[in-house]
Amino acid sequence: MLLSKIKETVSRYHLLTQGDRVVVSVSGGVDSMVLLRLLDGLREDFKLALIVAHINHGLRSDQSEREAELVRQESVRLGLPFEYGRFDVKTFSRTGGFSLQDGARRLRYHFFEGLLLKHQAQKIALGHHADDQVETFLSRLLRGSGLRGLRGMLPMRDQTVIRPLLEAWKEEIVSFASQERVPYLHDSSNLKEDYLRNRLRLHLIPLLEKNYQSNFRKRILKTSALLREEDDCLEEEAKNAYKSLVQEEENGLAFRFSEFQSYRTPIQRRVVQRLLHKVYGETTAEHPGIEGFPDAFPDARQDALWSATGLVYDKLRHATASYLLALPQDMEMEKRYDRVVLRKGRIKPIPPFEVELEVPGRTLIDETGHEIHIEIGEISGYVQSHPGRGNFAPSASVALLDYQVLQLPLRIRNFRPGDRFHPLGSTGEQKLKQFFIDHKIPRFERPGIVLLVSGERIVWVVGHRIDERAKITERTTKVLRVEAKYLQDGG
Repeated sequence: MLLSKIKETVSRYHLLTQGDRVVVSVSGGVDSMVLLRLLDGLREDFKLALIVAHINHGLRSDQSEREAELVRQESVRLGLPFEYGRFDVKTFSRTGGFSLQDGARRLRYHFFEGLLLKHQAQKIALGHHADDQVETFLSRLLRGSGLRGLRGMLPMRDQTVIRPLLEAWKEEIVSFASQERVPYLHDSSNLKEDYLRNRLRLHLIPLLEKNYQSNFRKRILKTSALLREEDDCLEEEAKNAYKSLVQEEENGLAFRFSEFQSYRTPIQRRVVQRLLHKVYGETTAEHPGIEGFPDAFPDARQDALWSATGLVYDKLRHATASYLLALPQDMEMEKRYDRVVLRKGRIKPIPPFEVELEVPGRTLIDETGHEIHIEIGEISGYVQSHPGRGNFAPSASVALLDYQVLQLPLRIRNFRPGDRFHPLGSTGEQKLKQFFIDHKIPRFERPGIVLLVSGERIVWVVGHRIDERAKITERTTKVLRVEAKYLQDGG
């Protein structure tokens, strides 16, 4: 009966295809030993090639060798290749700062990935069953997981990890082992109450079934399956939203904030996750300590990804007009009014500076990469090339000023709180901060904007506007020509 049930699960979720080479994780416990026997029963149907993989975590020296020998003997009996991995989980976990369970999980998948390559295998079969699914649901519920966590373990993940027993109950597995005389050993760690899963299995679930709902486990399993279907629908919608919203650029990913806001909150959150997966690396990975291939997605980047997800989504929910958000692993998000960019690398902050200029001459501004070129000429030359009077500015990087109204020495500096100037064409002075706001210059960009200062007066906000009082007029006889060049532009 259990074999028929497994066949239904395999068929429903397309867990196996003809000719698959499958790495079977076998611990020596009843679940994995039954899994191996069942997959051996499907060998002919699917023309499978099975590879038995056993890991000694180095945690239970008294039992580990017996387990390894049992699995080896069963592999020999079935005529299957046997792969044995031995690891020092305690040292690995202590060095990496992981819990023992998390460290063991990471080492297991590292071992499995190596076997996939060695045997050119397509699948890794794990012995998780329906009771494991119920425990997973409850543990994630207690941690405050969202929909993605409450969907539980997947029957198949990344087209590689398969769980043929996921719809079979523990009692069915034990009964099959007894009927078919499948040998197995009891894992003593399953009785240790310092593990949350064990406490759920030994205490909470029996309590709920006895006093509140006799079909509690079945109800939870059904709920998990329903949530998985809901999650699949949302994921498909998020995938379409991402395609419509996000544009790839040379240095990152960009989207319009107004379009992002038009989506519902669950879709926004998933779009953020997809953005960060793309920026941090192509591999999809679940939260460390739940499930997944940690070695296919390096731990540092995986941890950075999940840290960044919370930072980015929270910032977008409480968005101001413009900001720069530093993210883990040398990433950043820039919001400039309606435009948002996620990229690798960070904008280097520019400290306050002030530099006296050579007049005439050239002065290098190390802090911003500008080179300031200054020339002094007669007004007649500029009138010939620029008919009429006024603000002769060939480009945003060049300013022509009335030399006679300027006070030497001239200086270049960046923005300071309280700065004011009289923008050309306006009726009076205004705060430079307000000028930046009016012209949608983000706060993080303002320290990099250079200001030409004469005495205590700002006479040119470089690249934007000169001061009304420094413009060329009918009385001008000498012109100060100032050009601000970026070194990377060939200055």
